[in-house]
Amino acid sequence: MSRTNRNFVIAYVVLVGLPLAGLAGVLRAGRSLAAPISVDGTWKVEADTSRVGPAPCSQAITALSNSSLLISQSGKSLILTFSDGPRSVSAGVLNGRTMSAPLMLEPSSGSGCMAAQAMTLVAAVDEQAEPRTLSGSFSLNDCPSCGPITFRAVRLPRAKKDGGH
Repeated sequence: MSRTNRNFVIAYVVLVGLPLAGLAGVLRAGRSLAAPISVDGTWKVEADTSRVGPAPCSQAITALSNSSLLISQSGKSLILTFSDGPRSVSAGVLNGRTMSAPLMLEPSSGSGCMAAQAMTLVAAVDEQAEPRTLSGSFSLNDCPSCGPITFRAVRLPRAKKDGGH
């Protein structure tokens, strides 16, 4: 074999063979990966407000009952936005079937609370239900006398895009 041919074979193995071997290794390692479940979309929230305590700040949580929750998802990262009631936008995380997010509710004149309220949302996703549902609780972080408020949310159907027909 001439020197030119040997250099060509070595260059071919280095420039083509090694990247193909690396690609095969990455694909093999990625076989066990699974995408997180989808929670992206608009959810109708129904909170159990029967256990809301007498504290004026806890009344703001009642505004979340019958509100819409918009969840934007990128992998395990979530952005939650309440579109009705007190405005709140926060980042959350999805671990398996459980999602959690810290919320900051802006004060509302009807709540009797003049400061923003820190809350925590924790919910489990029922992926077997059709439509998909969330079951969980809202907890006020700065109110030890206020217990968690349970809620249920149902994902609303996506609006069908009209293709011009």
